[in-house]
Amino acid sequence: MMDNKEKFTIQDFIMQLEQVNYIEILDAIKPLIIYYVTSKTLDTYSLHMDYKPKNISKVTLPPELTLEYSEVDINKIVATKYGESIIRFANVIIKNFPTEDLTNFYININNLKARAKNFGIQNLILKSKTAGEYDPKKNEITVDDDTAESTIYHELFHMASSIYKDGIRYSGFHQSSFKHGIGSLGRGIDEGYTELLSRRYFTPDSSVTCAYEYQVFIAEKLEQIIGREKMQKLYLNSNLKGLIDELKQYVSEDEIMKFISNTDFLVKHMDDKKFQLFEKNMIGNCLKNINRFVIICYSKKLQQQVKDGKISTNDEILQNLAEYISSLPSNIKIRKCKYEVMTGEDIQESLQASFENTNVTVSINSEEQLGIKK
Repeated sequence: MMDNKEKFTIQDFIMQLEQVNYIEILDAIKPLIIYYVTSKTLDTYSLHMDYKPKNISKVTLPPELTLEYSEVDINKIVATKYGESIIRFANVIIKNFPTEDLTNFYININNLKARAKNFGIQNLILKSKTAGEYDPKKNEITVDDDTAESTIYHELFHMASSIYKDGIRYSGFHQSSFKHGIGSLGRGIDEGYTELLSRRYFTPDSSVTCAYEYQVFIAEKLEQIIGREKMQKLYLNSNLKGLIDELKQYVSEDEIMKFISNTDFLVKHMDDKKFQLFEKNMIGNCLKNINRFVIICYSKKLQQQVKDGKISTNDEILQNLAEYISSLPSNIKIRKCKYEVMTGEDIQESLQASFENTNVTVSINSEEQLGIKK
């Protein structure tokens, strides 16, 4: 409830507005309108202006993750729904990942619950494309029987990288809670990397696309910065903070949080069926900022490799940059909307920011010089 002073202040402000040119007002507050008009933009405002959940800076891995497990009850798993797929997953993950990175997996696997569900009504109401879910609190996988073959391994990777502790869901690179002040962070990267691993180890030749195509692409570009072995280890150990710490070698924590929040916004909204102009502009800005972030991080990584003696010449730097940047699309089409997300000027600005105060000169005058994808 507002007190009299607050009421007077608002009324006084309204009276002042009546004396001013409204066109000038609209121009002045246009950026605020973009962030406030709808629930979508309210979400974005929260992510960008208060994008650091309190648990991130203080998080330590739950004690359970220091334990070691090495047994899988095959008979018990076979008896569950989708038992054959779960056994296949267990065999592949045990073969391909170090035991010390599978604590989450061993904690969850023997008590995992699996069930089928028709997501049709839920997707209709929420306007989503959900085909499967994993709940860390219940340790339960739910998949649509019609798409189980293509979705079960994605959800099993969620299982293998998740733990629920003190009201917080630690799931790969995603941390979320209904606790006040914690919220959600990292879903975009987590969904992309989960799907990337699912394809890498279980459906490498699959032509099936999913709702996370862009997130898979960005996760792969991020993995090129972090390194495959290290990124898989961080993911399986639910270590979002570890991922952030790795990226802090190259950019500030604020820049990392904004990058993560941009990927979170896109996973939530880029597939919406209808966009207002300001919403389209927000998606375009997110895409541009993500490209800029990965270019700067990768450039900084190359500089570090020079210091470590892994790269010895500027030509090697330029060759690696060309290969990396040329893999980033300059235009992205989402439904009927086309976004120009990277121009030669954008690249040049990113590279200048990356190589400032170094002995390396990088000059890109056109997209063609790097073979930028259209």
